[in-house]
This record gives sequence, structure tokens and C-alpha cells, in this order.
Amino acid sequence: MFAKKPPLFVTIGTTCLLLAVGTLTYAGLRWRTLQARGLPAGVKAVPQTAVAAVTLSTNPEQWQQVRQFGTVETQTAFDQQLAQWRDRWLDQYDVSFTEDIAPWVGPEVTVAWVPQSEAVSEAEPGTVVFDGQRRLLLLPIADPEAAQISAETLPLSTTNGNSIEYRGVTLTQVTATDAEATDSVFIGLLGTRLILVAEDETVAQQAIDAYKGGNNLADVAGYRRSFEHIGVSQAFSKLYVNIPAATQLLAQTSQPALPAALVESFQESRGLAATIALETQGLQVRSTSWFGEDSDRTYVDTNVPAQLPEYVPRDTLVFASGGSFQQFWQDLSGRRNWGALTALNPDNLSLALQGSTGLTLEEDLMPWMQGEFALALVPPAAATGTEDATPLPNPSLVALVQVSNRPEAEQAFAQLDEVVANRYRFTISNEPEGEIELVRWTSPFESTMLSRGWLDSSIAFLTLGAGTDEAIVPKPRRSLAKSPLFQLTTGDAPYPNNGYFFVNVKALTQAEGSLFIPDLPAENQNVLDAIEALGVTSTVLDEQRLRYDLYLVLNRGNRPGPLPNSQTQDDMSAEDTPADAAPAEETSPDDSSSAEQSPAEGTELEERSDET
Repeated sequence: MFAKKPPLFVTIGTTCLLLAVGTLTYAGLRWRTLQARGLPAGVKAVPQTAVAAVTLSTNPEQWQQVRQFGTVETQTAFDQQLAQWRDRWLDQYDVSFTEDIAPWVGPEVTVAWVPQSEAVSEAEPGTVVFDGQRRLLLLPIADPEAAQISAETLPLSTTNGNSIEYRGVTLTQVTATDAEATDSVFIGLLGTRLILVAEDETVAQQAIDAYKGGNNLADVAGYRRSFEHIGVSQAFSKLYVNIPAATQLLAQTSQPALPAALVESFQESRGLAATIALETQGLQVRSTSWFGEDSDRTYVDTNVPAQLPEYVPRDTLVFASGGSFQQFWQDLSGRRNWGALTALNPDNLSLALQGSTGLTLEEDLMPWMQGEFALALVPPAAATGTEDATPLPNPSLVALVQVSNRPEAEQAFAQLDEVVANRYRFTISNEPEGEIELVRWTSPFESTMLSRGWLDSSIAFLTLGAGTDEAIVPKPRRSLAKSPLFQLTTGDAPYPNNGYFFVNVKALTQAEGSLFIPDLPAENQNVLDAIEALGVTSTVLDEQRLRYDLYLVLNRGNRPGPLPNSQTQDDMSAEDTPADAAPAEETSPDDSSSAEQSPAEGTELEERSDET
């Protein structure tokens, strides 16, 4: 998305140069206020025009934990990337993170991507054109005395006579010590507790304007309010995305061009904020998005106490649900926000339904589909037939809905029975299971089988695929709601909520014979092997804000050792990055893979215990 410039981290050591001007104090009321709110310290200098901002922890133990997630292959690839960052961003400045930066830097640093300039397109009035992206790095000072000492020993080089004053802040251009390097940055001291490093003089001035004159990220009401709900102590990372700016930037660089309707649908969402926390078994992401104060759009509260996870089996591969199908379809039809990303065309779907069944979605189905709904992909039933016959892929799809008007639903089902029997020559059979109503539709030659019915007085179902109804009829004793993986990925989210999206990645990659499971790219197999499962929960907070909680369950690999040595400097220490791990003998026993139980192992133990 962003211009391919040398990452700003190349210069994080050079910021110490300005610290030689004198002793800095610990006073910083504004900084303490931001910390009390859970906001990153650097956001007071991030202009509101920034496309995105990422705050990262400087705690080596957290980076050690991140490096321990994954398989041997993904760990190796991640460590190689970290080593490249270390060599490219610190070596050319002869800077060591551990020796020169860690003693004084705050608990987190912030990187923002800021447009160098903005202009309104003459071809399309009102469209902002971004002229390149420049990175802005903000480093809080936690220990001024240690920073003073580091500044006196750093091997830094400045361009002679190229320092400027802007609104009382001295901006000094700094170049790398490598004679062949052409990169340079502007650094400055904001107040007494914050260092800025910018790739461009204009961006540095924008940061100073934001710090001194407002219009910074900390002043964005939606951003501040987000941390009231998603603030996490000792978060590994915090993220901000300016959705309108990011969408327009993506539209300007995308090939083929993005549809104008899609770009427009995101303009009323002003931003997204997120925190990423490290958990024992993976990563937990909490995020909120919000509309602008001048927006006429509102979110409809469709949060419900979820019931449908109780009706699908524990080994469900994929589960997606929502609080109201009626509201979901209205959002989809209006191409609103995230619904605009789907490839489904609601108008075409509605016409296809009417053409194939004679039922209209708006008149015959929507009035009684106002409750919770879900789609579930379950493991395909065992194939039947002769040994020589090649089994056909089985859809294994389950649809559930909590109806708001059963008589209307019964009437729609009766019409469907008539259509499939008379128009498509399906065989219809009533085969109730106890108190559960079950009707099977079987096509000629038994090539297709569907089932529909009632799991209780208000929950209707439709299944597609041979034997699929057996997964939910009778009601499974071991349901998805009681699955350890489902509870792990959704248990900490708000309740009631607006729905779930759950994928058992490990089981999905091993499943065979399902029509809806495509062949996964071989080049992505290593990444998929590192993921056990993921769960996303959406919640409507109010008319202006929507919350998402994501939990990514990761496998745990070997205990990390030193990062690989550089090919150009074999003597480079593995301690030159906050992501570096301590030597094996210094690692806490709690971080050892031998002392940790992987998510997969924990799940298998719980399942065996449940079975007994």
C-alpha cells in the first residue's frame, strides 16, 4: 500500500543526537494523561492526515514470545526477516538497540505513514490525491539521564549546516555513517519527552504542527473512545487506520481499479483502532470502527444471546452467524462497509432465488427471518457406493435461522416442497427424529440431497449434502459451543453480541471430500500449519461504533535462539533489536516449548477427558 522507502527504523539510533543539548526532566503531564487513557505516547504528534499508525512494544520478552509462535519453517522465516530489519536499519548507523536505545526509550514506539502532500483531483472533484507516503517515527523518552549518556557515545553523522528551526523545534538532518548510504532523515525533540524522526522535512513539520497546534490523532474523539473498550495493559501493538484515506490510497494504486461504489461505501467510516495482546496460545486482537460525527449512517443494535452454536457439532469446520438476517441483507444490499467487500451481488441472488423457486426474498422470506442466523460447514459424511465409483464432493453445508413468525415460515416451506417436487422431480419424504421435524428432498438418481425442518419451535434448518442432516439431527451432545477451541477464540468477547466467525484451520486443512473446501495454495501451507484456529466476534457498541474481537490460536514452536548473523557482518550481535531473544540459558523456563502445551495438545487432552 505504501511507497517503498527505506523503513524509518533505520534511524532510531540517530535520534539520540538531540539529547546532547542538556538534561531532560521527567515532567510530562500530557504524556501521563495519554498513558492513563491507554493511548500511545506518540499519538500527540501524529497528524490526523496520517493513513495509518502502528505502535510496537519495546519489551524484549514480548518479542521473544512472538518469535516462539509457529512452526519451525515460519519461525525461521520470521527470524530471517527480523535479522534483515536489524542489519538494514541499525548496522549502517553503527547502532545497537540493546546498548544505545533500550536504556532510555519508553515501553512502546509509534510509526505513522503520513502523506507528503495532498491535492484535490481536478478530474474527480472532492477526491484527495496522496503524493507519496513518508514514515514518521516517534520515540518517548523514559529515562532522560540514560538518553544523555547514550547521546555522548553514538557514532552519528550530520549534514553540515543543514539544521532548521520550525516553531521553536530544531530539526537536524542526519545521514548514515556508511559512506555509500544516501538515506537521511530529520530528527527533532518535542517538549522534553518525545523524539520525532521523519523521512521528509515537510512531514517533520506536520508532526510539529500536530504536537503544538492540535489536530493530532489524540484529539480524534472516535480514537480516544475506542480505548475505553479495547484498552489492554501491556499490549504488544496498537493500530490505527484512517479508513477513508487508506481506501482512497488503495483505489489510486489498485490494478484493476476498485469499483467506485466500494470506495464510496467506506468513506463514512472514519477510522479503525485496534490493540494486539499476546496470550499463552496466540494473539488476541480487539478493535473498533466508528462513523464520523457528521454521518447520517448508524449501526442497528442486533446483539443477541447466541443460541445457534449449541445446534452444530463440535467438529464444525467453519461457523458464521449474525444477530438478524433481515438487517444483514439490508446492509449487504446497500453495499455498506464490510458488506461491500463481498463478491456476492445481492440483486443477482434475489433474482436467482425467485427464478428457481418462485419465492421472493423480500416478501416470502425476509418477514420471518428477523432472528439469529448461521451457516456452518461440517465434516463431510462418509462416502457410500461401490468401491470403483469415484465419490462426488459433498457440500456438507448447514443453514440455521431463528424465525420470528413460524406460520409464515411454514407457508414458505410448503411452497418450496411443491416446487422441488413438481418442477425438479425431487422425492419428498417426512422422516421425523423424535420431536425434531425432518423433511428430505432427494433428486433423481440421488445425486443431490437436501433436508429441511425444525430443531425446536423457533429454529428452522436447511442442509445440503448427503448425510449432512445427521450432524445436527438429533441435536449434538457435543456441540460447537462447548468446543475448547470455540470457547478459547470467542469466550472473552462481549456477550450478547452480533455474531461469530470461527474457523478450525487445522481440521479444515485436513478435511477431504467437501465441495466448499478448495485446494489451498502450496506456498501458503507453512503459514496455515502455524495456525490452529481463529475466531472473530462482532458487537454493536452504539449507533456510531462497531467492535470486533479476534483470537488467533497459534502453534508453539521451538524456543528462539539468537537471530541469524548478517551475511555482511558475521560478528553482528543478536541483541541489536527489541525482537531479539535472550540466549537459551537465560530464557525463562515458562517460555520453553517443553514446558508449554500446544493448543492442539491441550484441545486433544480436553476432548479425551470429555469423552471419558
